[in-house]
Amino acid sequence: MRIANSHWKLIFHLALVLLILNTLAYGGEKTPIYPAVAGLNEIQGMDVYAEKSSIHAVVVGKANEEVKLAYLLSRDGGSHWNKSVIVNRKEDGPVLSRRGNDAQVSANGRRVVVAWKKGGELPESGPMLIAYSADGGTRWARGENPAVGDGMHNQSYLDLAADENGRFHLVWLDDREENGNTQGLRYARSTDGGRHWDREVTLDPKVCTCCWNRLAVLANGNVAVLYRDDEPHDMRLARAAAGGGGWRDLGRVGSFDWRFEGCPHCGGGIASSAGKNGELLHGVVWSGKDGAAGLYYLDSTDHGEHWSPPLRIGDGHSRHSDIAARGRALVVVYTGPVGDGEGVQFIRSEDGGKTWSPPRLLSAEGAVADHPRILATPAGFRAFWTEKRPGSGRVWAMQFLAS
Repeated sequence: MRIANSHWKLIFHLALVLLILNTLAYGGEKTPIYPAVAGLNEIQGMDVYAEKSSIHAVVVGKANEEVKLAYLLSRDGGSHWNKSVIVNRKEDGPVLSRRGNDAQVSANGRRVVVAWKKGGELPESGPMLIAYSADGGTRWARGENPAVGDGMHNQSYLDLAADENGRFHLVWLDDREENGNTQGLRYARSTDGGRHWDREVTLDPKVCTCCWNRLAVLANGNVAVLYRDDEPHDMRLARAAAGGGGWRDLGRVGSFDWRFEGCPHCGGGIASSAGKNGELLHGVVWSGKDGAAGLYYLDSTDHGEHWSPPLRIGDGHSRHSDIAARGRALVVVYTGPVGDGEGVQFIRSEDGGKTWSPPRLLSAEGAVADHPRILATPAGFRAFWTEKRPGSGRVWAMQFLAS
């Protein structure tokens, strides 16, 4: 049976459309995008925060050998960025920032809060500094440091989030108990856009000393923080009612029972979505346990009380990760060896985490990429990371993953 030329053309065009749709859904642009940031180079840290169609970002890097912290805003999901604004001042002292211990940003409407670690008397130590803006990031003032009980004046591994009622939530680590090989996980809340903070609360007095924490406002308004415990070194979840009051320890997210003396410098990621029977929680965690080392995805149908069996992502070399959810669509970004470098890869699920796509590379081939973040926006998912190519400095990179 012969097929007419018109039918062949129709088949060809249908195949082309399917190819384009697959590229849009799973690859975005062919190459990463490198937004310019106020003349900064040698990028040392970054954070991103999604608020409806807007993306707020802070990037730390060098400009004329000075380390500066820049704030950027995109109102169209990352396609265009407003002119960068330098937030730190000379009188603030040095900005201490490295990947995994990054400056943080969060926003609600025109209120924006930035938190970072500044230099103290000892190398790599110092208190956090809070800056807030009431006009969308144009002008900045200094807020209180909520860690009033920390006589050591040394806070790190911060994270920020804002809820729909305009309350800002902040977690950090400090060693006020002087345990030596552990730190305490603290929490504070601001109801006036970061200027003042409620009395701090200790969520866990003994946690791992140098893994990032991930704070999230969940779909039902509850506040949750994912962090690495001390003994065992598994990830753990604490949750509070809407507004950030009445914290509960919900136990481990993945019971690997990993016993380890030291710090792996690796946190996790958490996201929530609406399911048929209520809210779903989604987590990505890393474990170094012998025979089970690697990155895993888990979900919870009861607000974090219980978790599904861990599903391995990639291989034993997969590591730094983040997760975002929008409807039943999920995306996990993570790092792993790619050729002679270290690449950022992603997997995607369209059915709430039941099945996943094969991994695909996001970062540039031959680059060393690290610490990816993923955001869900109305226009689709947006991935961010830093990468370094041979012979060049570290740059800030992003990629579109369309809906």
